[in-house]
This record gives sequence, C-alpha cells and structure tokens, in this order.
Amino acid sequence: MGSRGYFRLIAILLLLVVAAAIAFALFAGEGSPQPWMYGVAQLIVIAVAVLLIVLYRKTIKPLNTLTGGIDLIKEQDFSTRLRPVRQRDADRIIELFNRMSDRLHNEELRIQEQNHFLDQLIAASPAGVLIMDIDHHVDSANPAMNRMLGIDSIGPYRGQLLQDTPLPLLRLLGTLQPDEGRILQTDPLHIYRCTHSSFMDRGFPHPFFMVEPMTEELYEAEKRGYKKVIRVISHEVNNTMAGITSALYAMQQTSTDSGDGDTAAMLSILLSRIDRMSRFITDYASMARIPDPVCRPVDACAFLRRVMPFLESLRGQRQIAFVTDIDENAGEVSIDQVLMEQVLTNIVKNAVEAFPDSSRDDPQDTGNGSTDACITVTARRGWWCVADNGDPILEETASHLFTPFFSTKPDGKGIGLIVIHEVLTRSGIRFNLGTGEDGITRFELFFKTIQ
Repeated sequence: MGSRGYFRLIAILLLLVVAAAIAFALFAGEGSPQPWMYGVAQLIVIAVAVLLIVLYRKTIKPLNTLTGGIDLIKEQDFSTRLRPVRQRDADRIIELFNRMSDRLHNEELRIQEQNHFLDQLIAASPAGVLIMDIDHHVDSANPAMNRMLGIDSIGPYRGQLLQDTPLPLLRLLGTLQPDEGRILQTDPLHIYRCTHSSFMDRGFPHPFFMVEPMTEELYEAEKRGYKKVIRVISHEVNNTMAGITSALYAMQQTSTDSGDGDTAAMLSILLSRIDRMSRFITDYASMARIPDPVCRPVDACAFLRRVMPFLESLRGQRQIAFVTDIDENAGEVSIDQVLMEQVLTNIVKNAVEAFPDSSRDDPQDTGNGSTDACITVTARRGWWCVADNGDPILEETASHLFTPFFSTKPDGKGIGLIVIHEVLTRSGIRFNLGTGEDGITRFELFFKTIQ
C-alpha cells in the first residue's frame, strides 16, 4: 500500500474516532443534547477535516511529488521538472532534483550531439572504419569501408569473425594483432595501410580497424620516380647515340666508296643494333609521355567491332582461337578511342604471349584442362572482358604485375601493364586482372553506364 492509501486509512479512522466521541458526548449524558452541542460537534468535524487537508499538503503531496520524480528518473526522462509544493524541506529536495535533471539533460544532449558529430565524421571519412564488438565479431562499418570491400552494407557479415567472412580484405585484417599497423595488399591493384586499435567502452576494450587506401599514393610515387629515370636515360642515350650514329654513317659511306666490304658490313650491323636500342629507349620514353585521355561517349559495340580485326591479327601465325561475344545492346561508354585501342592491344598481346608454345600446328593441352588455345573477348553493358586459357598468373608474381619494369618474359620491358594502368586510371575505368579457380585468366574492365 502506498503513502496515499495509508493517509486515507488514517483519515477514515480519525473521522470515525471523532464521530464516536461526538456521539458519545451527545447521547451518553442525561437529558436531551443542547443545540450548542451540535454546533460544537460540527466545528470539531470541520477542524478535523482542515487538519487532514493541511496534513495532506504538508506531507503526502510532497511525498507523492518526490515519488513521481523517482519514476521520471527510472524512465530516464530528464526534460520534465517538478513544481514546488510550498513546503520548505520538500521544496529544497525538489529544487535539487530539478538542478540534477537540468545537468543530466544537458549532458545527454551534449553526448547525443557529440555522437551525432562523430557518426557524421566517420561516415564522411575517406578512410575505412570497421568496428567490432567486444567479442571481436563484425559490428558496423562506414561507407568508405563498404566501398573498399565492394559491398553495399556490412549487414550480411554482422556477428561473424573476420576469418569466417568470404571477403579477402576482412580476412587479412584478421591477421593483425592488437595495436599493430601494417600495409596489406588484396590484389595487384589494391594496397591499404591498416591499423588495429581499440577504445574503452563501459570498462571493456572495443576493437576497431582503420583502413586507408594507398594504391594511388604508391602509384604516383612510383610514376614520378620512373618517369624521371626514363627522361634522364632517354636524354643521355639519345644525345650520345646521335653523335655515334652520324660518325658511323660517315665511316660506312667511306668504306663503301673505298670498296672495303667487310668494314661496311660490320658498320651496318652496328648501326642496326644502335637503331634497335634507340627504339627500345623510345618505347620507354613514350610511357612517360602518355597524353591525358579525352573521353567521349562511344558506342561500345561499334568500337569493338571496328578494332577486332586488328586485335585478331596480333595472333600472327599462332594456332590460337579468337572468339568474340559482343552484345549488340552493350550501350555507350566514355573512353578516349585512341588510348583505348592501345590498351586493348596490350591486353590482347599479353593474352597471346600467355601461350609459350601456341605457335605449334598441333593443339595440345595448355595445362589448364583445355586442349585448344583460345582468347575470348566479351562485352556486355558496362563490362568488357578479355580471357585466355594460357599460362596462369602465379601467386608470387600477381602482386608485382603493375610494378614499373617488371616482366616475366625473357625479352619483356615491363611497360605494357603500366601503360594500361595509367590510361584506365586517368579515364576513371575500374579494372581487374587475375586467374580464376577455373584456370582462366581474365582482364575485366568496368565502365560507368551512360543512359
């Protein structure tokens, strides 16, 4: 029973006692009661009622008000205030309660504003943030992290351990120790600086990961370095070769006029070798002078059908099947046609060179479960692919494919993939290169769809 119930019980008992006393005084004595006795009895009843009202306002009402304040605290309602009850001690408690509610309300607003600000900051951050729960299960991720993972939302993976997810980047993050930072690479095109840290939340360490993309930074640093080296080498070699070539041509002419055939033949060999070296240096120099792409909407189907005869001719005399699967509704893509032709040329040349013995006339097993060497060019809306079943890309070389001057070919220069990377990156075209579980190597291009 509450205080109000006890007050009602006491009031009823008090009224019963007063009524019994009055009745006893009026009827217990000899003779009939006098009229003044009725007046006295009424006054006593009124006095008792007034006393009960005063008692209620001074004790029970303040107590009920404070009880209501306790209920507000239980409900975490810090925006409601209590009215004074005009009772000094109770009003002091009410004033203290209101001040405490003001502080809690202001603190709650500050925390909400701070959390909202941090949420907005994390959501807008270009760095990926992956937050785990205290049991090291996936909890949440910001939009940048979702983009790096190539997903729309982290929701399907919430509650999973990093090692149990199918996403390569998450599995690599699972190898980081607490407070460890490391550069991780999921494939030749994506490099990240990753940090595993934690913050205290309700007395427990709350782990999270910071992921910063470094692909473009490293690529730009490498590009500045190799372009400077190429320019220096090209300048020095060409200047030197120009003088030597002029002198050798003069000596060759003199030898020819004097009838010294052996000397003229030797000089011809030297000049031929110098010419090849000059072209070799020119190839490297051309990589440092790739023009900025001028992209315009182009019909994908018409463009690919126009360049396909030339791409097929890159097979030479090799026994390689060349299959095209171009959708008539492939739509338009925004490309620089001249540079894209060069990109496709390099991609198909690499595909052709993936067959080291493909010049034989008798098709044999290529090592990937296929008896016929084949290159397939596929085009769909927003997606092109050049696939071959030649030698696969080995895991140990995959991370170096787009490194300047790296090549797995004995006579390779290591500039073809660099040119491809440069053109596609400047054109805003996403791409992917790798060998699948089926042994097929695919170079995929992803375009933004033009309506």
